[in-house]
Amino acid sequence: MTTKPTAAVVGAGIAGLASSIALRRAGWSVVVLEKSQFRSEVGAAISIPPNATRVLSRWRFDFDKCGAVPNVASRFYHAATGETVMYEEYEDIEETMGFQSWSLHRVDLHRGLKGIATLEDGGLGEKVDGADVWSGQSRLIEDFTGKPSEVRPMGRSIYRWLVSMDDVLADPDLRPIYDGKLPGFKSWRDPVKEILWVSYTCRGGKVLNNAVVHPTQAGEGDDDLWHSHASRDQVFAMLENFHPAVPMRIVNLASEDGIKVHHLFKRPALTSFVNGRAVVIGDAAHVMMPTHAAGAAIAIESTAALEVLMAGVEAGDHTTLAKQLALFDKLRIPRCNFTMLASNAGPAWLAVPGVEQEIRRFYHGPLPPAGAMPWGHQFREALFNHDAYKAAEEALAESVA
Repeated sequence: MTTKPTAAVVGAGIAGLASSIALRRAGWSVVVLEKSQFRSEVGAAISIPPNATRVLSRWRFDFDKCGAVPNVASRFYHAATGETVMYEEYEDIEETMGFQSWSLHRVDLHRGLKGIATLEDGGLGEKVDGADVWSGQSRLIEDFTGKPSEVRPMGRSIYRWLVSMDDVLADPDLRPIYDGKLPGFKSWRDPVKEILWVSYTCRGGKVLNNAVVHPTQAGEGDDDLWHSHASRDQVFAMLENFHPAVPMRIVNLASEDGIKVHHLFKRPALTSFVNGRAVVIGDAAHVMMPTHAAGAAIAIESTAALEVLMAGVEAGDHTTLAKQLALFDKLRIPRCNFTMLASNAGPAWLAVPGVEQEIRRFYHGPLPPAGAMPWGHQFREALFNHDAYKAAEEALAESVA
């Protein structure tokens, strides 16, 4: 009887569980190491575009069970005036890209992935004692690259909260924004204070997710926590330039203890995601702002590449493993670093000095033009119209030709 190759996956977040599924499908035995017991429901919503839903659909992920809502339109308002500055519909995204774009609660996505990852044999592995996310990630990258971690604060943070759509639709000023409209992003941008507020529904359209990306304030939240408390007054002060009649009312709907804040971090793009037989995927590989809602999606893409490249690798065959991991780097470094650098540039995109030159160190494909908006058609085409399975299969075929 042939012994299966074995992988240890550190972290049972979205990227970790997706990696576990991909490796199991490739014929590997997988142990997942995770500190959290996931006993409390935390988090907010997440958007999963076609490049990732293509992968999840192959795994038979149950979008209906998870209350996924189609994301088929994007509207940007000027924060001060409330005027629409950009509106696009993409109801045909499933037809043009092959798969739907969805929004769902992060907890529901996680539960769905956990269900697939633990089919038949159950259990996620052993609890890891003495590890914490922030210092753990720093040590991981330091050990991985052989030099001190270069993770640095971006000076940007995010307020997040959820509200009931029943409450939103009961408000006469808010109802026209959401009622009867195509589901997707409703966003307000304050170019003066560089604030981007994004809202969209999840859980079958019953819950409205809100995320306000803003300049980090002194004394706001904890550097190493994802769920520090923020008050409504803090949010109101940040949104002083916003029109008072509409988006501000959504803040009033938040429970006083329901608003959370976390800080955003960045580091230089990695030149390799592979070190020996170790691979980094997800936030460990590419820390990015949520400008294009692309972080989880690009990580899921990477796990699809793993699924293709790790199939057929036998236990103890380190030569073949090294060859396949080199292919993984060749495939994923350009895509992941382009996505990270574009996301971290924010809505200003190519107006940010040096961003295009940095992207061209890794990626040589077409770029959305200057002025392209997040989730506009140029960025949708560049980021989301990608088949990670096909790319990996073609690279594998070329490597043995």
